[in-house]
This record gives sequence, structure tokens and C-alpha cells, in this order.
Amino acid sequence: MLENSFVHLPGIGPETEERLWAQGLRTWEQLASSLSLIFGAKKAQTLARALEECRAAHEAREFSYFQGRFKASEMWRLLPTLLHTAPQEIAYLDIETTGLGFPPQCQSTTIAVYFGGELHLEYDLSRKRALMKRIDGEARGLVTFNGGTFDLPFLRREFGLSFGQAHVDLRFWFARLGLKGGLKAIQKAFPGVRQRDSMDIDGFDAVRLWALHKSGVPRALETLLTYNAEDTVVLEPLAYEGLRLERERWPSLGLEDFSCPPSPTIPYTVCPQIYRRIRGG
Repeated sequence: MLENSFVHLPGIGPETEERLWAQGLRTWEQLASSLSLIFGAKKAQTLARALEECRAAHEAREFSYFQGRFKASEMWRLLPTLLHTAPQEIAYLDIETTGLGFPPQCQSTTIAVYFGGELHLEYDLSRKRALMKRIDGEARGLVTFNGGTFDLPFLRREFGLSFGQAHVDLRFWFARLGLKGGLKAIQKAFPGVRQRDSMDIDGFDAVRLWALHKSGVPRALETLLTYNAEDTVVLEPLAYEGLRLERERWPSLGLEDFSCPPSPTIPYTVCPQIYRRIRGG
């Protein structure tokens, strides 16, 4: 889909992109060969340079080039290319924190990342720092839910890292597809996606769970890690569901039908006693 995309090019919006597709121009190569027939000389020259930059970034696998050139709701267009060229270099990420603010007022409590075929769950500061440094250095793509607004700015401030990779934020993508609300609400919209044990635990509960852990309550941390992990492992199957919806939306583009791999096993469970405690039972 990346090489079918034109909306990131200077002066081309969704309507122009769809009109070009309807004219049979559906790849960068096809557009480049027809620029002088469609646009004036100055704009054609500008677009030719932009297309050459796109090709160079694509060939070098510098997907961060496209970050900021696509709107957040359109960054999904990089996913098929990432899944073909670097599936083990996509990091699905979610964090829990001590509150709604940003560092230094608040700190991360637990961090969950599905990366390289492994589910990483950390709560120790030094181990979180090492994990985030690894993700910042090795991941070519990031997938989050609302991470552009919260998780990534938070982590940049807390650990002083850039996280400048291509970033697919499911919140904005699914909102454009007509699926709004929180992560769990969107998850419920897809019966084929495995539902979670912590379905009604939320971010405010996560703050309380960390406080219980810090006060020495057994299994509060395990419950928090379960919640954090379930928020993370669902990102991959939801991304595949999004690609399915886009394929149905644009049948003429012949987008590939990707098959989602099995989700990783979460090594923890929600403690019933802890659950009752945070629910006042």
C-alpha cells in the first residue's frame, strides 16, 4: 500500500489520490511517468523530487522518512511494507503510569512490548530503561493505541530517547474507519480477536494496582502486568483487522490478505482477590 500512496506527496490530498487511482495510476512508478501529462512543469518537478526521495527511503528501509508526511490516520499504509520487510522489527507497545501527567510529575510503572517474537514485561527502572533503549535503537516500526498522544511523548521525557520510527497509532486509524472509543471497546467490535481476562480493568485501576504493589500487597503487580500485557498483545491482531477493513474498502488496489500469527502467551493472570479489592468487594 505504501507504493500505492500519493497523499503524502506535496499538494496531493485524498480526492486527488482517488482520482489518480481511477485514471489507472496506482503506483509511484506509474505516477512518475505521467507527471508532465497531469501537472504543470513546476509542480511536476516538485513531485518528481518527492517521489525519488520516497523510493530512496523505501529501498533503504528508512521508514521513519514517512513519519509526519502521512497523517496519523494514514500511517497504516506502511504496515504491509513493514510486514513484508521487517515483521520482527515492529514493536507493539503500551505503558502504565503513576498518573495522567508527564515526567517528572509522573513515572512509568510497567511497560509491555511485543517485539522480535517475544513479549517483554518490565517494571524495574533500570530494566525498563534498557528495554526502551533497545526498542528505540532496533525497532523500525511502532504500533500503539493513543501512543502518539501519550505513550511516546511520555517515554521520550522519561528516558530521553527519540522514538522517531514510523509509528502506527491505532486510535486515529480506527477512528477514520468509524471505530471510536477506547481500546477495549474497539477490541469488542472484532469477535475473532481473543478477548481479555482484564476486560473491565482500566487505567485508573492500573494506578491503584501499582500503589497496592508498592505497599506490599501480594499479586497486585501480577494483576497490573496482566492488564498491561493484554493491552499490548491485542495490538497486533487489531492491526491485521484494520488491514482487512482497508482491503475491503479499496478492492481495486489488490491489497494483500495478511494472516495474523498467534498471539504470545501472557505469563500472568488477574488475581481474583486483587480484582475484588479494587472493585470494593
